[in-house]
Amino acid sequence: MKGCIAMICVKVNVDRPVQFLAAGEFVSDSSWTHSSRTMNNYELIIGAEGTVYIEESGERFEVGPGDILMLMPGRVHGGYQPSEPGVRFYWMHMEFESGAVLIDEEELKRELEEVYSHANRSWSVRDLYVPQFMKDGLQDRMSVIIKQILHVANAGYYTYQSVNYLLTSLLIEISETIMGRVSRRGDLKGDMHFTKIAEWTRIHATDTITVADIAARFNYNRDYLTRLFKQHTGKGPLEYIQTVRMEKAKELLSRTSHTVKEISAMCGFQDDKYFMRLFRLHVNMTPSQFRNAYHKTFMNNT
Repeated sequence: MKGCIAMICVKVNVDRPVQFLAAGEFVSDSSWTHSSRTMNNYELIIGAEGTVYIEESGERFEVGPGDILMLMPGRVHGGYQPSEPGVRFYWMHMEFESGAVLIDEEELKRELEEVYSHANRSWSVRDLYVPQFMKDGLQDRMSVIIKQILHVANAGYYTYQSVNYLLTSLLIEISETIMGRVSRRGDLKGDMHFTKIAEWTRIHATDTITVADIAARFNYNRDYLTRLFKQHTGKGPLEYIQTVRMEKAKELLSRTSHTVKEISAMCGFQDDKYFMRLFRLHVNMTPSQFRNAYHKTFMNNT
């Protein structure tokens, strides 16, 4: 099984959106092995439940919940051992009109060092870096985009490019995740200490934490902590916490059947009415409206 970051990334320019071909959610109630085949396009696989055992050109991958695998065109891939009953994953086929190249991790580091050498790094990257395999790569916000992709792909939208832009957004989120992981290794320039603060805050955002809790945890005064958050995220720490909670709420609304009140509590809110007001303020719709917005999904078990 591959480690946290693959040695190979697909680098693709996204001045134009990625071309969507097909997508679905695979579920098997019985033991199942991926068939052997060769595709002429890229296939993204995102694990949801159980483990998928896939071999591509002699290299083996175990795709578990939250793992992300990109299968390459022109290469033979297939299962090398059966998955247990209940295995579930999302699959998406795509093409890159602008072409794509494969780069190794050292080349990725060099390119990101160039990005981080600029004082203003915002909006400076015009390429995506999609790892061949990423362990625990799925983020809450990605789950929402996946549901949107599956809905739009199967809802008969008339607008050209509708699903292409959503798929591109998903790949951007994957690319941003891998870039962040590389930077947190300390190989790149930047405020690594703030990265630790932001990650700790993200992990504990659904607890009943306060700005004072974060300040005490990292031995900062509140004013300096607020300036630090605004410098790196454009938001104060409380707004950052609320944003994380809203992303978690959207993810739970899109993939679970928990009630709005239950989700409110799971996201760190003691008052579900306050949660609903805040959700509407952030998302411009109620939690129930959001849940009902994307419900069409193509499912297969073959």
